[in-house]
Amino acid sequence: MSDDTLPQYPLPLGPLGEPPEEYSELRAKCPVTKVRLPSGDTAWMVTGYDEVSAAMSDRRLSRAALREPGAVRTVSGEDFSDNPYNLLNQEGPDHSRLRRLISPAFTPRKAELWRPRIEQIANELIDRLAEGPRPADLHHDFAAVLPVWVICEMVGAPVEDREKLQRWTDRLVSITAHTPEERLAAREESAAYVAGLVAKHREEPGEDLLSTLITARDDDDRLNERELVWLGINLLVAGHDTTVSAISRGLFQLLRHQDQWRLLADDPDLLPQATEELLRYAPPSEIGFMRIATEDIELAGTQVAKGEGVIPVMHAAGRDTRRVSDPERLDLTRSDIAHLAFGHGHHYCPGAGVARVELQAAFGTLARRLPSLHLAVPAERVEWVGGLLTLRPRSLPVEW
Repeated sequence: MSDDTLPQYPLPLGPLGEPPEEYSELRAKCPVTKVRLPSGDTAWMVTGYDEVSAAMSDRRLSRAALREPGAVRTVSGEDFSDNPYNLLNQEGPDHSRLRRLISPAFTPRKAELWRPRIEQIANELIDRLAEGPRPADLHHDFAAVLPVWVICEMVGAPVEDREKLQRWTDRLVSITAHTPEERLAAREESAAYVAGLVAKHREEPGEDLLSTLITARDDDDRLNERELVWLGINLLVAGHDTTVSAISRGLFQLLRHQDQWRLLADDPDLLPQATEELLRYAPPSEIGFMRIATEDIELAGTQVAKGEGVIPVMHAAGRDTRRVSDPERLDLTRSDIAHLAFGHGHHYCPGAGVARVELQAAFGTLARRLPSLHLAVPAERVEWVGGLLTLRPRSLPVEW
């Protein structure tokens, strides 16, 4: 394939917000293939489960190298990859140091301690839905609220700032939906906002995560001020955005497959397994985070030269027939669930435990409280918001 005929990345979505139809053929015939990026540069896109897993665990593929002069760009102009203080953009000792500071707050045990509060928030949001107009918008008034409410309480940010945080997040995680100027403005505004939170929590410390990080900065000098601010932004943005999309996409698929929704409503014990199947079938995004090869490597028989970009599309991996039987079928009872929705290797999502509890609380509480829930419009009429790192419906009208 010549550079003039390369597929354009990101590939167009399939019908009903499904993964790009080309993924299936690429996984089978060419799991590492060259694509053209929005910037005009080229990179290698990886779609097979084993290949994605290998790429994400290979330390010769670096996020930090994206900031090197002349590095391959996903988009023209500045984006989130240019920020050296973003946890996702770091490698080596600094990356390990910052992860060690936040990891204790997101252990599975800590996540379980949050479960009653998360379920309480879910119930309150459902109460509001029941009192509001019908059809209700399950995305805007439930899925988009629950995760940001939770992370605001965990970090120590006012919950009433939810819409402001969501607006900044949409720009920070934009690929083609916003201009470079809008992305840069969101970065500066969110940094100023978190700096203000830091100042407030220094004066009035609490039991929240931001106060804990301030102590690490001020007492032990394990953080510099800019790292502190950007850890706060990382937590507020990454701590809710992917979960919002996972909840919305999961609910859309559950309600589109009413047999599976009834199965969950009738059998609450299916909830943990159902959550994993939904992460496999309807993950938060259909794209991946690019890395740069720091030396010549071989990936699934493909020669990747030093300096070339590699995009492991972890969300394409969940429908690999080598790992999952009949992967195009949503089946909450299946035993062969395999996904990489939380990543793999040293960049594995540190908040995976909390995200799982939020997803279980969202799906389980709705199934218990509103078992007759169904889409209020044909599934084909649900619009999808593209051009972001995550994928979500514009709205999710429902009745019950």
